[in-house]
Amino acid sequence: MITKKNFYYSPINNVSFIDNFIFYSKLVLFTFAFAFLITLSAILCKIIPSIEKWLPVLFHKILLWLLSVEVEIVGETGQSKKCNLFISNHLSYLDIPILGSKHPMRFVAKSEVESFPIFGFLAKKGGSIFIRRNKTDSFNQKNKILDILSSGDKVFIFPEGTTSDGNRVLQFKSSSFSSVENKNFKIQPIVILYSDLNGIPINRWLRPLIAWYGDMDLKPHLSKLIGLMSIKAKLIYLEPVNTQNFKNRKDLSNYLEGKIRKVYSGALSKKLA
Repeated sequence: MITKKNFYYSPINNVSFIDNFIFYSKLVLFTFAFAFLITLSAILCKIIPSIEKWLPVLFHKILLWLLSVEVEIVGETGQSKKCNLFISNHLSYLDIPILGSKHPMRFVAKSEVESFPIFGFLAKKGGSIFIRRNKTDSFNQKNKILDILSSGDKVFIFPEGTTSDGNRVLQFKSSSFSSVENKNFKIQPIVILYSDLNGIPINRWLRPLIAWYGDMDLKPHLSKLIGLMSIKAKLIYLEPVNTQNFKNRKDLSNYLEGKIRKVYSGALSKKLA
């Protein structure tokens, strides 16, 4: 009899010696490329400012290559070029390199992310906006995000405020949209979905290998993630919305939450069918 526990770990147990050899070979190349890009960043970013925006995108692409993450894009992406604010559901720290590998964007992240290994470094290099969730700082943080949006930079927010277990979309925090309330900005909603691990379709027992939530420790979870030789993710681009079409941030938040939840639930149903 196969227990749920064995099925949960099956993608790792199936990793062969050759798989490990390939991964560690890629890790050596990644380390050299990482060091080179850091050096390049230190030398050229002051001379050519635009490089600073695109280097994090390249960092994220290399990281996805190391982890063998394949990303499929679904939907019309052309309109996203005119969008100021990007949002999506949130499952894992892996969401950031996946989403950050597509456009130069500044992520809004919890202050704790700044201390994460690799991901924290990438977040800082990408100009992430680290926030503390308290009333004292909320006004200044709102104005900071508004100033960045007004300057033309693209900002990415996870309105759930934390990661979910991947079985559902959590309730959006309307405060995520306080910077654009009654303003004229376009928002690009995106649904992120993880479909396969090492060629095995993901179900609710395998999802915790990707989803990082609750009181999970980062290092053990990251070590298991590294043990996966193949990850497939899907980014579903929804129709952009204009913030001026909503009375207030609560209406905007509820609308976007409903759209993302409906598409995510539908995608999970199709995958499990």
